Amino acid sequence: MRLALIHNPRSRRNRRDGAAFAATASTWLGEAFLQPRSHDELVTEVETLRERGVDLIVINGGDGTVSDVMTTVHHVFAGASLPHLAILPSGNTNLIAGDVGFRERGLGALRQLIDSPEKLVATHRRPLRVSWPDDEYPDRLGMFHGSTGYARAIAIAHSPHVLRYAPHDLAVAATLLGAFGGLAWRKRRESWLNGDPAILSSHDETIMDGQNFLFLATALQHLDHGIWPFWRQPIDPLHGVHYLSIAARPRRLIQATFALLRGRAPDWLREHPDYRSGCAETLVLDTPGDFVLDGEVIPSGPNRKTLLGLGPAFTFLQD
Repeated sequence: MRLALIHNPRSRRNRRDGAAFAATASTWLGEAFLQPRSHDELVTEVETLRERGVDLIVINGGDGTVSDVMTTVHHVFAGASLPHLAILPSGNTNLIAGDVGFRERGLGALRQLIDSPEKLVATHRRPLRVSWPDDEYPDRLGMFHGSTGYARAIAIAHSPHVLRYAPHDLAVAATLLGAFGGLAWRKRRESWLNGDPAILSSHDETIMDGQNFLFLATALQHLDHGIWPFWRQPIDPLHGVHYLSIAARPRRLIQATFALLRGRAPDWLREHPDYRSGCAETLVLDTPGDFVLDGEVIPSGPNRKTLLGLGPAFTFLQD
């Protein structure tokens, strides 16, 4: 396979030990070792990879880097066969790598990819595709989406104090606990509990209409440490977006939190009107606030609506 590596020197782990990796990887790969400094530079370099016939792109970074590369590949390779992807976990959050990426990182992982890619496991997955009505913005690909209370809590979960002391693979747990922990502060409690106006629908059927405390959606099939705040999984992981919607002022919130962080959904939770979870091919979310896609805060747009569906199928190589 013709291989190229996209290295993000600004990701959390690469800031700590990425210089030595970059020096050796650039010697091994030559012009196939890339360090784009901007989105425009990333687009130009991916266009070059397509011209060269590269069919395996290794991503050394976190969730935000993976999302940017998937989105760029999606647009640049439109109408052509997509290259395989391999993810080395080196970011602030590595939820994507935890599901479809490498366990090992660094030169050992890169050596496997160079010497024997045929011995690796191939996993097929369709990421989330976020788009806007009337093509207000270019569509984006990612794996983990959150809005309303999640968008508030992401600022807490991504604060230097949390990132310094919390393991990267507990990002979802830290964010959820941040959302619920914010209720301990009197000044926040009322506004957070009251939520944000939101309408969630699928195929013209309304799932939720009212004030929303927290909304999550993902194309991942696995989170570390048994955390899984969703239920009703699809038979085929290529044909569904998992979602969780929690109404404003939710009852039994503490019990629900501990159940979901342990990957459990007891009968009372599945039947409770304040908690809605499912799996759908497409979702329409109408809410005025920003949302978060793989750690990046993105505006919902002037029409407040975003469309959540499935992007093209990628093949991820894993060790």
